[in-house]
Amino acid sequence: MADQTLVRSKEITKKLPIWFWLFWGLVLLLVIGSLYLFNDATGPVKIKDNVSKIKKSDATFDVTLNKKQINALAAHYLNDSNNSGYTFKIDDQVMMYGSTKFLGQKFNFGMALEPELTTNGNIILNAKSLAIGNLSLPIKTVMSYVRSSYDAPDYVTIVPKKKQIFIDMSKLPTTQGIRFKAKVVNMDSDEFIFQGGLSNEKK
Repeated sequence: MADQTLVRSKEITKKLPIWFWLFWGLVLLLVIGSLYLFNDATGPVKIKDNVSKIKKSDATFDVTLNKKQINALAAHYLNDSNNSGYTFKIDDQVMMYGSTKFLGQKFNFGMALEPELTTNGNIILNAKSLAIGNLSLPIKTVMSYVRSSYDAPDYVTIVPKKKQIFIDMSKLPTTQGIRFKAKVVNMDSDEFIFQGGLSNEKK
């Protein structure tokens, strides 16, 4: 009886079509790849509240902007340089728009972010809520995917575990030798003040 069962098992195994093995092999590769990307994206991230590289002198000045002007700057400095579809928009709140993959499907999302000013004039965007169709995914999971696929500039760091996006103003490229740091970020009054000054970096 046992021998007959063994023979039948072997026959069933032989009868399985090749697409069956190809399918499960592909599933295994996808799982391994997803685990690798997730582990890489959720690894430890170090951020430092760097001091602005503005030279201390009488040449410093303040620039006051509104949301319309901030949106223009965000389009230039924050939107994905690799055309992967990640964009930032400032209205009643800071919004990040993009897409994420879940179970092989791509879903568009909108993430609400609350800006916070650091002691040294850098900006932290704290994720507060997430809209992604009918799905209910943790913010940290989506931010981990964003971190692995968003071609962020050097001055932008995504920290999934803290649900934060850190903007290091000290690393922003200079404009005619001028650097900036944030002084006031007030969404309610539509007031954004940045201090500018000559860079203290030696050429």
